Amino acid sequence: MRFKAVIFDRDGTLFDSLDVILRAFAYGVEPYVQRLPSRQEWFGAFGPAEPEVMGKFIPSEKKQAAFNRFYSYYRDHFPEIRLYPGIRELLFRLKENGAKLMLFTGGGRVSTHFCLEQAGILLLFDALICGEDVQRPKPDPEGLLNLVIAQQLVPEETIVVGDAASDIEAGKAAGLWTAWLCWSENAQSAPPGVQPDFVCNAVKELEQVLLQEDPS
Repeated sequence: MRFKAVIFDRDGTLFDSLDVILRAFAYGVEPYVQRLPSRQEWFGAFGPAEPEVMGKFIPSEKKQAAFNRFYSYYRDHFPEIRLYPGIRELLFRLKENGAKLMLFTGGGRVSTHFCLEQAGILLLFDALICGEDVQRPKPDPEGLLNLVIAQQLVPEETIVVGDAASDIEAGKAAGLWTAWLCWSENAQSAPPGVQPDFVCNAVKELEQVLLQEDPS
């Protein structure tokens, strides 16, 4: 295959999860705010792990309590979250073809392990970089560069797959190939200056990109 390593984002890429996550964030901070943040305010806070996202709206000493509430809601409502149709099969096909599979997410390690395990795909991944594993979240390439070094990846054979501008910006800054996913109803529009190598409007299109043969 052309791409020997694939680095996936989590939410909006593998999982259709945004509505549950936004409700979990709101539940987490509700006792500690006078007004719940809007969807756009939450979007603007995304990047680090969940306690730091909520910490932008609540006192720092309340972050752990807010995360406990967040995770309780997230865990209880996880049955409402699903892998996008075709993603599970694609992951298994990539693994069977010898690709390294990795994850770089702003989500925390607790929620990431939980959702991957519940979906039955945790063992498919060779490495995970979560929100608390980096000093600088996406669009900074720190997490991707850490994966390149730790997993001894060849940049020309590695692709970053995500649904947000920050995924593409981080991938470009790391010198990797990028694939922008547009199948989610919450998918962002590409801002000026962000030019992914591939744009995929369906999982089948992503499959064609990732399973294409090495042109050499």
